Amino acid sequence: MSVDPGDRFRKPEQPQPQPPQGTAQDAAQQRAGEAGAGLAPAWIRELDMALTVYPQILLTGNVRDQFLLPEDGEGGVAVPEPGGDPVPYSLQDIIESVCRARGYGALARQDLVLDRVVAWRLGLDPFAFPPALHRMVEQDALADQERAERAERRDDDADEDEDPEAGVARLRDIMIGTVRHSGPAIGLIVPYTDRLGSSRSAVQGQAARLLATAEELGHTARPVRGTPDAGVTPYNTIFWVVEKQEDLPLEFAIGSRALRVITVPEPPHDQRHTASRVVVERLARSALRAGGERPGGEELRRATESLARSSYGMGVGEILAVGRMAADRKLPLRRLDEAARLYRVGVLDNPWATEAVRKNILNGEQYLNDEVIGQPHAVRRTVEIFMRSAAGLTGAQSASSPSRPRGTLFLSGPTGVGKTELAKGVAKMILGEDARPIRFDMSEFAEEHARDRLIGAPPGFVGHSAGGELTNAVRASPMSVLLFDEIDKAHPRLFDLFLQILEDGRLTDGQGATVHFTECVLIFTSNLGVSAQVHRSSGRRAAEDNAEDNSEAGEGDEAGGSGEQETRERTRQPRLTRHDKPEVVREALRAAFDTFFNDHIGRPELRNRFGDSFVPMDFIQPDSVPPILNKALNSVIGRVREVHGAELTVADEPWEVLRVEASRRLDHGGRGVVTAVESALVNPLSRELFHQPARRGEHIEVEAVEGDDEAYTLTVRRWM
Repeated sequence: MSVDPGDRFRKPEQPQPQPPQGTAQDAAQQRAGEAGAGLAPAWIRELDMALTVYPQILLTGNVRDQFLLPEDGEGGVAVPEPGGDPVPYSLQDIIESVCRARGYGALARQDLVLDRVVAWRLGLDPFAFPPALHRMVEQDALADQERAERAERRDDDADEDEDPEAGVARLRDIMIGTVRHSGPAIGLIVPYTDRLGSSRSAVQGQAARLLATAEELGHTARPVRGTPDAGVTPYNTIFWVVEKQEDLPLEFAIGSRALRVITVPEPPHDQRHTASRVVVERLARSALRAGGERPGGEELRRATESLARSSYGMGVGEILAVGRMAADRKLPLRRLDEAARLYRVGVLDNPWATEAVRKNILNGEQYLNDEVIGQPHAVRRTVEIFMRSAAGLTGAQSASSPSRPRGTLFLSGPTGVGKTELAKGVAKMILGEDARPIRFDMSEFAEEHARDRLIGAPPGFVGHSAGGELTNAVRASPMSVLLFDEIDKAHPRLFDLFLQILEDGRLTDGQGATVHFTECVLIFTSNLGVSAQVHRSSGRRAAEDNAEDNSEAGEGDEAGGSGEQETRERTRQPRLTRHDKPEVVREALRAAFDTFFNDHIGRPELRNRFGDSFVPMDFIQPDSVPPILNKALNSVIGRVREVHGAELTVADEPWEVLRVEASRRLDHGGRGVVTAVESALVNPLSRELFHQPARRGEHIEVEAVEGDDEAYTLTVRRWM
């Protein structure tokens, strides 16, 4: 144990006596009167209140962050002096400040690094520590002396750690001595309560004894003694600290009435704005010291607002770290949002702001129409969405998170119309010609437990250390195009994950780490609405099904009037075909999209998150067959050149045969065209080259294609 008689917040030039207890009571009344002024966050005022009411306090949530508060005055940080400049506090600093204002004589804290309990006085007045702490001082001094002697003898056991069970037993003894101390009040901080045991299995040994003792002490504790005019006196308080309440040991008495649970929230916008202002002012002073000019007030204001907005979801400590990163990389104030991006995803350069990407998006319609044939409407809608992303206006119409993904597409249409090809084209357009989307076949995630495959299994389950497929992929490549193929086949529980990603742009994996999707593009595909479906004309579902089934069975024919009949009325949508008008196809796809999210999985809020990112894709029409056919033939010609070193050509007559065959399979979309090329050209050409391998530099011309689905044959002419 170390004893620090100093005051780490205020060091008066001359010793000042502690105010009498009556004055402390007046200060408490002052706190109550000024609490409504909002000078301190609500959780700090709640902590101040709890000291006189609860013998134990559990602090959970954003407990490892820093907190920018005015320097504390006579009332501590709960009632700070108005107009003071904000200074950073840790949670321990705040506990210390509040306890000092309440007249506590000392604080003690479990130190896992030193493997002991460290204590210090809160004032200059003499303070008698509990006997348990004095015994700990003597034991620590003796242990340090023995360790030093072994080190001098070069004993191999000089660095041997103390038995963990013995350390927990000592903490228990100190806790008992602290709670039973007569006064002045003393507080004991346990900063990593979750390290005392598992949240999934029974706690054993000394940790179990400690938790049981703590529960009993909570019920038997009494406020410290005071003088007759002292008023309300505090308890000897045990401060438990844990980030996630669900990580507490299984035997922790979370339901005890002697325990006050206080949640430390993530910093809201006003606190992020304060932290951003501190960062901007520091950078401005640094620029002035370096010989530059101090930025104007309007530039400082814009930089502060930009950083406060781009730091959504960050803690105050992280915002201050962004400022240090910006100073280290000498970024100007106008690029603070890029510093926040670097801190969040590890990528400084903004690909959306590069001239290459802007040029690709500007020419996006032509580029994507070359990649995806026969979908001009879908391509135009896609390019509009990515123009909005490149302009930095994604989600600008709402007050929601600025950390949403860069772009979101929901591609809906028949099979084989180019949904996957459009996703590939988007990846190339944004990330480069060699880029490919990271694809997840959602038909493989139809079971409820498949959620763990995406984000990782929770602690205690098989595969926990491996992480999740989705979170690992984004952590490895923060700037990615993510393709969720056939999303309608996924289990409904998985849609809760997508709701969080689309709204906040982040996800917590099974290991508790946060993964950011801010720089990602999310593309979902589906063929909902293509097959024949039955739609209800009302939102009622299960009860109406039962009523209708009973009616069809002859039961309750007289029940209900015409209103109920209208409610139960259904409309049958026939299967869509390529002969339907494009407007009819798009309306049917949109209706199926709404029905799926509203009725089938009951997630209308997720449908709203997609907004206008729903992009219907039309059937492939006959006039699109020639360009698709030529694209497929060019692929075959390129493969023959690459593998065999030969030049392949297709004459006009076999080309026409292939076109007719592809048109006959057009019900399968562009995939039917590719299948026709495979059946009528690639397969017989493979037999030809297998029996008579090509020579490098040889010319091979396909002069005729004959046969049917069973077998095709080629007539070829070959020459050197």
